[in-house]
Amino acid sequence: MVDPGDSWGRRVILGISGAVRHLLPWDLVIAPQDDQWRLRVPPGWHGDGIIAAIRDDKTADHVRALQLPTVHVSLCEKSADSQFRVITDDRKRAELAFRHFQERGFTGYAYYGPQSQRYPVRRGEIFRDVVREAGHSCEIFEMSPVVGRNSDLVQKQTREWLKGAPKPLAILAADPHPALQLMEICQSLGIHVPEEVAILAGDSDDVLCEISDPPMSSILLASEQIGAESVQMLRSLIEGNLPPEPTRLIPPIGVIGRRSTDILAVSDPMFVKAVRYIRETAHTGIQVSDVLRVVPISRRSLEQRFQQLLHCSPADEIRNVRLSRVKQLLISTEQTIEQIADCSGFSSASQLSFAFRRATNQTPAEFRRQNSRRREI
Repeated sequence: MVDPGDSWGRRVILGISGAVRHLLPWDLVIAPQDDQWRLRVPPGWHGDGIIAAIRDDKTADHVRALQLPTVHVSLCEKSADSQFRVITDDRKRAELAFRHFQERGFTGYAYYGPQSQRYPVRRGEIFRDVVREAGHSCEIFEMSPVVGRNSDLVQKQTREWLKGAPKPLAILAADPHPALQLMEICQSLGIHVPEEVAILAGDSDDVLCEISDPPMSSILLASEQIGAESVQMLRSLIEGNLPPEPTRLIPPIGVIGRRSTDILAVSDPMFVKAVRYIRETAHTGIQVSDVLRVVPISRRSLEQRFQQLLHCSPADEIRNVRLSRVKQLLISTEQTIEQIADCSGFSSASQLSFAFRRATNQTPAEFRRQNSRRREI
């Protein structure tokens, strides 16, 4: 019972089918929708277990009434009473979003997630907690009680909120749908994205992220891993064994950077020039000495500026940019580790593997197997 109507649902289903194909003699059925677009078990189906992404109370009641072993893959409050879940780690998602914005020099943060069945209210609260722990403030867009899901009133309140918000502002949107809505409202108000407002979607949708203007940065979730691990948990339940942990939290893979956050909200031109040079050329094998040839300041001054604004050294930033490129290539291409090392700035596959394992506690091959995206999605 997972909706295949968006990229997240399709990837979860791919993870489920891949795990079943290689491990179990199961027959899979994707639940159809009723006349109100709610997922329902088809009449006459006599299954042994359910993997469900629940988004409304009636569907929760429908699944509960079946009295079958069930694993939930949804973060929504409707499934909060479920005993067994495999879900994205929302704390890790929030930390990833904050680091992405922090690396771009932002000090003003906000969260945008109008009322929806697709995501929980708690997602914004977690992001606010992460931002506050780092010593910054974070505003959460809150609608008046009378608004509900009235799209016209949501737009009106969003316009008022954006006009009064201090800028530059970094906004984490709950998922690509409100992120796209936010960008369209910014455009109508003459607010420039990302120069005045940078927008990051808390999930990825291949179509929405590419058709938005500008293209939308997003967090890539380990959706296929969620699907695969939900199969393992359901198998244990069907066999009468309790899983060692009732809730399995899966960290997101990383940020897919696009134009909507491609900005440095910093007034230090030397620092901006250094960071842009690193992000544009780290894959060519540059060293800190190359950065200093582009930015005519002392190494000590460069180190101090990076520590003050990015909380890392120039060498750390070079390595981070390279590893981010490696992750995207591992996920989206079939290139060998040697080929990826060559086009990511590493001198060899062994150097790449050492740096990658040190940063992620995984080998590149393990990361690829766990997170590889299907081209047909």
